[in-house]
Amino acid sequence: MDFGRTETLLGHLADIVDLQPYSNSDRQILSRTLTSTSLHFAASVRTLCQAELALGAAAVLRSQFEALVRSIWVLHRATDAQIEKLSTFLSAESQQANKNIPLLNEMLADLERIPQLQNLLVSLKEFKESSWQPLNSFVHAGIHAIHWTKWPSPPALYENMFKSSNGLAMLAFQNLAILTGHPTLQREVIAACASFSSCLPPHR
Repeated sequence: MDFGRTETLLGHLADIVDLQPYSNSDRQILSRTLTSTSLHFAASVRTLCQAELALGAAAVLRSQFEALVRSIWVLHRATDAQIEKLSTFLSAESQQANKNIPLLNEMLADLERIPQLQNLLVSLKEFKESSWQPLNSFVHAGIHAIHWTKWPSPPALYENMFKSSNGLAMLAFQNLAILTGHPTLQREVIAACASFSSCLPPHR
């Protein structure tokens, strides 16, 4: 796991998108907040992989993915009422109201209705199809969690989670680029990743 190169890449991407958002609407603010949430989880995945804590890394990787999908869904598909529910101050009442917010599969189905997101959805759906079931098993103390509690986790497991998390982080920075309103910034994020293949999932 190339931790040093990863920190260099993520620092460079942060510099690229370090611009004011093009709007301070509740929608934009919430999408940006959720994108930051996803990157926060990504930092935790890296820390847990470095400490060789596979169960924690897997559980947090699932949260990273869900926060990323929600950040994109909020920007493109959430209703004003849903944005208000997610943006309100935390309380027992707001927690109850948020139980009606769509789950991951519903958010992905909503995003499929937007033609300009098709390339992004390829990456999101590929991650879900390959990783969602085992990650859920880790979160819910299923067979994956049991197995890797009994037996030492192989280096390949950490490498896979580490690179997958970095790949999701790259998508998060693309969303931050969109939120700046600068039309070429997304391409800059993608171009910046070209020389960091040792940190990212294999290109398909």
